[in-house]
Amino acid sequence: MKFICNATSKSADIQYTVEISAVASSACACYEDKINFNNLCKQGCPNFSHKWSCPPYAPQYGDFALKWKNLYIIFMYADMVQFAYIQNDYLKIKAANSMLKSRADRFIQEMAKLHGGCISTGSCRRCKPCKCKLDMPCAHPELMTYSYEALGINVGQMIEDYFHKPLLWYKKHCLPQYTSVVCGILTNDSLSEDYLQASYKKYIIH
Repeated sequence: MKFICNATSKSADIQYTVEISAVASSACACYEDKINFNNLCKQGCPNFSHKWSCPPYAPQYGDFALKWKNLYIIFMYADMVQFAYIQNDYLKIKAANSMLKSRADRFIQEMAKLHGGCISTGSCRRCKPCKCKLDMPCAHPELMTYSYEALGINVGQMIEDYFHKPLLWYKKHCLPQYTSVVCGILTNDSLSEDYLQASYKKYIIH
């Protein structure tokens, strides 16, 4: 399913797309490569071993998703041409990603309360700093969220297979055509397309 939304601010009216694909949660186990993605995180991410939601502490996808039958993969993206009012390309990406992540995380957290669990757009941001940095246990283990990458999932391949679009990344002096976020809802319930779209509008579009 696919629907178009608008995010309005003082500076612009940004249009973005929300696509959702319903699959059996076990179907995404084929994208799991935990050892490889743990190594990638170790080499390139400052959160490695500094957040309880990140490698090497994050579980593997197959174990984490085991108790849920269904996964609703959510792919949200916005064309970067709409951010021309921002002069700096890096700040354009930062603004676009912040807009998408805040809406995605709000939606999946509300849906998780009703239907089961979720996979977030990035590392858990509930506590600042994460208690891991203080050598303390997680303060809210029942609320901690994991990203697909932390669970060892090859997100790029998964998105191409289900949505037929590549993930594009910002490179210095090279702004991508669009930027995107990926998250998910894990549940034993069957959620209809009408219900998902209505729920998104209820929690996000005011």
